[in-house]
Amino acid sequence: MFNMPGKCSSIKRWINSTVSFSVLSKSNSPSIFKISIMKRSIFGFIGILLLMVACNNQQTDTKTSADTSSSKSNNESASIQPASPPANFKHANATVNGVNIHYVIGGTGEPLVLIHGFGQNWYMWNRLLPELSKHFTVIAPDLRGVGESDKPENGYDKKTMASDIHELVKKLGYDKINLAGHDIGLMVAYAYATQFSNEVKKLALMDALLPGIEPVWSQVKASAWWFGFFAFPVAGQLVEGQERLFLTNFWPQVGHVKDPFTPEEVNEFIRAYAVKGGTTGAFHWFGAFDQDAKDNKEFMKAKLKMPLLAMGGEYFGAAFLVAHCKLVAENVKGSNIKGSGHWIVQENTSQVQQDLLNFFLDKNN
Repeated sequence: MFNMPGKCSSIKRWINSTVSFSVLSKSNSPSIFKISIMKRSIFGFIGILLLMVACNNQQTDTKTSADTSSSKSNNESASIQPASPPANFKHANATVNGVNIHYVIGGTGEPLVLIHGFGQNWYMWNRLLPELSKHFTVIAPDLRGVGESDKPENGYDKKTMASDIHELVKKLGYDKINLAGHDIGLMVAYAYATQFSNEVKKLALMDALLPGIEPVWSQVKASAWWFGFFAFPVAGQLVEGQERLFLTNFWPQVGHVKDPFTPEEVNEFIRAYAVKGGTTGAFHWFGAFDQDAKDNKEFMKAKLKMPLLAMGGEYFGAAFLVAHCKLVAENVKGSNIKGSGHWIVQENTSQVQQDLLNFFLDKNN
C-alpha cells in the first residue's frame, strides 16, 4: 500500500492494521446509538494524507513541499492572537501540580469550574460566559497539553489532570465548587469529583463516557477510530503543522449540525492546538485511557452522592449517558440536548445554557 523506508514502515503497518476500525454513527432513530463499520475510505484518506506529510520527507522534493506547507500553516496560526473572553473576564495563569495552567475567570457568586474537551479549549464556553457569570464566579481552564497551559511529557491520566484543576481551585481560595466537563473534560471532572467528593456541590457530565465503565466503554473504544489514532505515540507529530486541515475534517465526524462553530471559534481552537506541542499534548489525553480505565474501576466502588446532570446530544451521547452515569453515581438526572451531536454547546447553545442554569441554581437538588 505504501512504500516508505525506515521508521515510517511502523506507521505504515499501523495504518494498514487499523483501516478496519469502525466509527460511531447516528441512527435515524435518536433513541438508538448504534455502532456501524466505518468505510475504509474515511480513515484511509486521513491516514494517507498525514503519512504523506510526515513520512515522505525522506525524499528531497517532498520534504521541501511539506516544510513549506507546514510553515505556512504554523505562520497563519501564529498570527492569530488568543481569543478574548467577555469584558468581565480576564486571562490568568497559575503554577499548580508542577505545571502552568492558563485559565479565564470572571463573574460573581459561587465558583463554577468548566472543563473543555478535545478539539476545543476554554473558548468552547465563551458563548455561555456572559449569562453564567451573572450567577457564578466562572473559572474555565485550558487543560495541560493545549493552548497556553504547559505540555509536559507525562501526567495525562485524568486523575493527575483533575489534581491540576483541584490545586488551581485551592490556589484561588475556594473550598467547594460546582463543576462541569465536556468530552475529555467529562473524564477529568469525574476524576475530580470522585477524589474530592466533599468539595463538589453539583456535577454536570456532558456528552462523553468514562474509560473502563462497561458495557459502553469497550464497545466505543473498539469502534471510534480516533481513540486508536490519537493514542498512537507519533500521532501528534503527524498532525503538527496541519491542525486546520485535521480539525476541520474531524469536527463533523461527531457533530450533527453543519458548521456549528463561528469563524472566531474555529480560529481559536486551531490556534490553541497549533501552539508548539499542542497536538502531541492533547493526543496524550487518549494515550492515558488504559490507566484511566484502571483508576475508574477503583473510583466506581464508591458511588458519587452529589447531584449529577448527565447531558448528552440527541444524536450522540443522550441515548446512553444517563444509564452510564448511574453506574458511578446515585443521584443522576438527564438532559437531552435536542438536535445536537457531540458539540452540544455550539449546536444548541440556548438549551445547554438553560439546562445548566436550571441544574446549578436549583436549591431543591
